[in-house]
Amino acid sequence: MPINHSDYVKDIVFAFKKLPGIGERSARRLAFYILSQNESVAYNLADAIKSAKQNIKLCKNCFNLSGDDLCPICRNQSRNTKLLCVVENPEIIYVFEKSGNYNGYYHVLHGLINPLEGITPSDIKLRELADRVESGSFEEIILALNPNSNGEATSIYIQKILSPYNVHITALARGIPIGSDLEYVDKETLSEAINFRKNFG
Repeated sequence: MPINHSDYVKDIVFAFKKLPGIGERSARRLAFYILSQNESVAYNLADAIKSAKQNIKLCKNCFNLSGDDLCPICRNQSRNTKLLCVVENPEIIYVFEKSGNYNGYYHVLHGLINPLEGITPSDIKLRELADRVESGSFEEIILALNPNSNGEATSIYIQKILSPYNVHITALARGIPIGSDLEYVDKETLSEAINFRKNFG
């Protein structure tokens, strides 16, 4: 049975809908936009995604996205070795770096504890965080997790596993609305949250 051209469109729309923040209407607009452009637009996009997936890996130190074993931030010896900022995903690092108000290092968890979705502490980079704190020279751990129930649960767990170590644990100031996502916070608000961070717990 021949495939109707609309089936191809549906496949593209379905693929776009899997992206965060993309609903049916946005996915459809993107699909028709790509199909209406010169072939090079679609092929360049596909090639860029394929190349990134083939060449980008996780930094062996902080688990940020990197083209090398160590990301540029971990290779930068001019940063503050006493500060470690814990974030949920690599995108948050981009937000922090854009704010220009933080010069320490990062640790990417790649998720938050979420019992409803079956995400346990062993599913994210918490053991690796404890190992870094134990073997490193960090004096302050900044918990930069989203201000929601999963972020709070993860922060409490981090405080528990880091309690044997002599580190000061702080959290971002609550100028950030409860329930919001850090990747959507403007850089001025984020800078204030960093500057006026408070003790956690």
